[in-house]
This record gives sequence, C-alpha cells and structure tokens, in this order.
Amino acid sequence: MDLLNHVPSSRFLCPKERYENNKDHQITKTTNGKTFHPRKIKSSCFSEKSNQLHSLFCRRPDPERLYICEACQYKIKTNTYYFCSHCDKEYHKECVEAPSILHSPSHPRHPLQLLWCRDLLPNPACFSCPGTCLNLLYYCLVCDFALHVFCSKNPTPPLTIDNPKRHKHTLHYFPRKSTLACDVCGLVDEYVHILYTCLLCDFLVHRRCIGLPYVIKVSRHSHRLAFTPGNPFKEESADCGVCYQKIDINYGEYSCVKGCVYAMHSGCALRSDVSDGKELEGKPEEETYDENNNKLFEDKGDGVIHHEGHPCHDLMKIEKQQLHDHENKRCQACMLPLCDDDGNNVYRCIQHCDFFLHEACANLPRVKQCILHVHPLILELRFTTRYFARYYLDCVKCQRPSCGFSYVCPNEECNGWKLDTLCASIREPFNHHAHPHPLFITCTEYTRMCCFICKSRYYQPLSCVQCRFDLCFRCATLPHKVRYKHDEHLLVFSYKEDADDDEIYWCEICEEDIFPKLGFYACSECGVPLHIDCLLGSDLYMKPGEIGSTFNMEIHYLSNTYPTRPICKSCKRHCPYKLKVKTSNGELFCSSRCLENYQKYVAVKSVRCIQRFRE
Repeated sequence: MDLLNHVPSSRFLCPKERYENNKDHQITKTTNGKTFHPRKIKSSCFSEKSNQLHSLFCRRPDPERLYICEACQYKIKTNTYYFCSHCDKEYHKECVEAPSILHSPSHPRHPLQLLWCRDLLPNPACFSCPGTCLNLLYYCLVCDFALHVFCSKNPTPPLTIDNPKRHKHTLHYFPRKSTLACDVCGLVDEYVHILYTCLLCDFLVHRRCIGLPYVIKVSRHSHRLAFTPGNPFKEESADCGVCYQKIDINYGEYSCVKGCVYAMHSGCALRSDVSDGKELEGKPEEETYDENNNKLFEDKGDGVIHHEGHPCHDLMKIEKQQLHDHENKRCQACMLPLCDDDGNNVYRCIQHCDFFLHEACANLPRVKQCILHVHPLILELRFTTRYFARYYLDCVKCQRPSCGFSYVCPNEECNGWKLDTLCASIREPFNHHAHPHPLFITCTEYTRMCCFICKSRYYQPLSCVQCRFDLCFRCATLPHKVRYKHDEHLLVFSYKEDADDDEIYWCEICEEDIFPKLGFYACSECGVPLHIDCLLGSDLYMKPGEIGSTFNMEIHYLSNTYPTRPICKSCKRHCPYKLKVKTSNGELFCSSRCLENYQKYVAVKSVRCIQRFRE
C-alpha cells in the first residue's frame, strides 16, 4: 500500500474522535425528539479523552480490497483516503475534511450542520442519491433536509432545464423537500427529492423522470407502448398491466401504440423485469417470426412429424386413449409423466426409442416473448444418445433441476438466464385449480414472498389481486392429475386453505401425516392421499442417467428401485424416492435438496474451524 504522506495530518481530527470529544462535552442538539451531535473542525489532533494522538495518514487504496468509510458507512471509491492509526479505520477524505457548517446550493434557504446521527432511527434519506444517511451527514434542523458528506461535493443540479418534448416551458429547480406527486410517474419519491417545476402550468416532475423514454417495448404486451401525459378529461382509467391497480388519469402513463386497451403506470413500465428502458421512438419494429419459421417440426401428414428435438427419427401422434401403456414414460420437453392429465395427446418415436413429446410441447415456438424477461427467449433443445450425457439446468424461477428443454436468453448481459418449459408457459391471468381467483405477477423480480401452499419464500410469485394469496412457481407448475400404480383412477392435486389443524390425513407410501394446508394428491373416488414428494419424487424433472456438476465435482442421478434402499448422508434415512444422487466422491443422497443442505453444512463447519484456528 502506497503512503502519500508519511507525516500525520495536523489539521483534522479523526471523525470518531470528534464524535467522542463532543459527546463527552455534551455538545448536543435536539429536534423533533431526536438527539444529534454537531461536529466541529479542530486544528489539533490531540484527544482529550484518551490523551493520545490520533494520527491520520493519506493513503492510496488497494484495488483488490474493499474499503468502507467508518464515518458514512459507504464504500470508498476515490483514489485516496484517510487512515487513523489509533482507531484502525478508513475514512473518506471528504468525511475527514468536512467543515462543520456548509452553505449548499442544493438547500440555499438554511446552512447545513455537520451531524452525527448514529442513534437516529429511521435514518434520513439523502437528498442527492437514493441511499440513507448513516452516522455522519449534513442536516438542516428546520427543513428535515439531509445530505451525505460525500454527496455534498457533487455538482449542483442545474437551475433550469429545457426539454420541449417533456414540457413546453422551461423547468425550474425546486430546492425544497416535498411530498407532491410527480406529474409523469404519479409517485411521491421518498428517497430522491430533486424536483423541477413549471409554475405557469402547475407542473411538477422528478429530475429522473425528465429523461424517460417516449416509446418502449415491454415483456407483458406484444405491441410497443408510448408515453401519454395525464388527461383529467378522460372518461375512465384503465388498470395497469403490471400491478393491476387503477391508473390515475391526472398523471402520465404508457399505452399501446396500436390502439389496444392496454396501459401501464410509468413506474411499472420501466421496471427492470418489464422493459429495458431503451428509447425506441423513430426506430423500426423488430423482426417478427411467422408461424412457419417459428415451428420446430415438419408436418409429414397422417399424424407424422419430424421434430428438431429428435432428429434421428420421425414421431407418430398417438391419441389419449392409448396412453395407458406408457404410464412410466416422460415427455422429453417438460419431463412430466405422459399420463399427467387425461386430455393430452402424445407424439412417440416411430422406431420405439423411448422418445415422447406432449402435443403441446411439440408445438413449442422456437422464439417466444416471456412475461418474466425483457428479452426474447430461444428454445434450447437437448439430445439424448448412448454416447452423450446431458448436463441439466436449474430454472431461475422454480429452482428445480431439469433435464428437459429450456428457454434461454441469448444476450450476454443476462448471463444465460434460463427457464424450463413449464415456467415459460405461464401466462396472465393464470388460473390455478387450488384458488378461485386469477393470479398475476405483480411484484418485482427481487421481491420475496411466502407461498401459501409450500410455505417457502420465493422471488416474484404469482399473486391474487382480490385476496392475499401467493403461489410460487414450484407449486404452480405441479401436474394437476397424476397416476399412482396402486390406484386405477387419476390422483388430483388438492389444497385446503381453510382446513382445521386437527384435519390430518395419512400418506399410504411413507405412512406419515399429511397436512392439507401444504397440498397433497388424493383420489376423489377411492380417497387415497399421498404426499407430493412421495408420489412424484423430490427431483420431479430429472431421470436416471443424468449428470451434473456442483462444487467442482460430478453428481449422477441413479435409479432407486431396488428393494434395499441406501442411507442418505444428509438426512440419515433410507432414500425414499425413485431417484438417488451419487457424487463423484461416492457419497449418496436421497435428493438434490439433501445434497445442497449437506454442502451448506460442510461450508459452515469449515468456516467455524478456520475461526477457531485463528483464535
């Protein structure tokens, strides 16, 4: 590490030392029931509390190391920083050299006082950036105006902005904290308070909303959307196509350029999972795939097709009445059993090489626009031969391993974003037999919510806009009807939200209790109840012979149909499912979930051993 100045600084005190000194001398101020400690610049580095010198050195940061400023708790990104030899802490130069009083153009009405608000909850939001102020900040006690010390060095926002496309008059900077709604996005910005206004038109806009695009492409609609300003004389407002709430006619919105009755809130339309935010005004439309070019098969007549997913042989269509002979076979695209429902026709290889496709899976498009991703996805086919072992995928939504077909984003910045065919086939509104109302994707891709069926927390579930019901993609893609080898009828997925705590069933496979609130499969005629995992297995979309890799080792999915069941290394019980997992180290697990839990346990144990060794 390079020392710029070997002589300690004699002008400034360490911010932590300044805090302790002022605190000991009871230099405090109170406003709105909150206590603050004003900071003062001293010309000496002598600490009256410890009678020791806090030497400050100016250094260059190591590019391979992360530095956090002890004063503001934000990352140090500058070329130089201050290091305190007594506290053994790093500080921004701006935080150390900050004057006690600041006259900022961002808040010309009052001077800003340098304060320490470590005990203030909640922490105030910075006026200049989306973050909150921690520990050291500039604050106006009168206006409740906060500013990061580091942000106080940023250039002052321009006093006027001319953007005729957004507003015909000149917009003027509004240097006050306000709870007024923006006329473009219709939101009250709780974090970034930089506003511009036109007093002639009573027009108010966030600074970030001035440059919003006018024409965009979204994942939820087939046509482009164009920005439309608020119209108070509009007869009625539409529902937003993302959050499904009413759009206020007084504020701007994005509506379909083709005249469809479809619109979005400005904030919803520019979410990262809805659109990429690129300006498309004046740009030509993208190429659209016609029906023939988007198909993956060639129709040869008489129910025979040649599918790209099985280039070796042709496929023959068989009707649903003939599926009773193939109850142990799976569709190569979605990996569900062929007899999961009594309404699906199937394509079978003419040469009887155990290649099957549901009719719906055979008609999957080559390229499709999914509501879960902003870019078009391309169908990735996986071939099976005796000489080639396929590596499976992990779906980003249901997080299940699958060896079937998948939809992949070709853009490099998305880093191989993948969906299995079941999750990619979900459309809005989504009607699930376990809930009486339609479900929609209303929250953002980084919002985690608890599924009402499996009780686990997953990102961006399907939600009901009429009641508080959330459904994860794992439960939403479970087959509706499946066949059990000891029952002549199809078992139906059941879920009882209003079941009493005393209402418990008994699984006929594992002979343990079934709680109806967690979902189960049951025969409506025979009354046979089964756990989901007991009937389908933990790794539903995998089959014997598949190979994967994790933590620099291979894992093999093997058949587990022998009378003698091995012991799982993680849960210490006999492997109960049709598949078992074996690592290249020879360790056996009953499922990929047990393997993941064991790897987490080993990782935590290793960290603890290292900590004990260091101690």
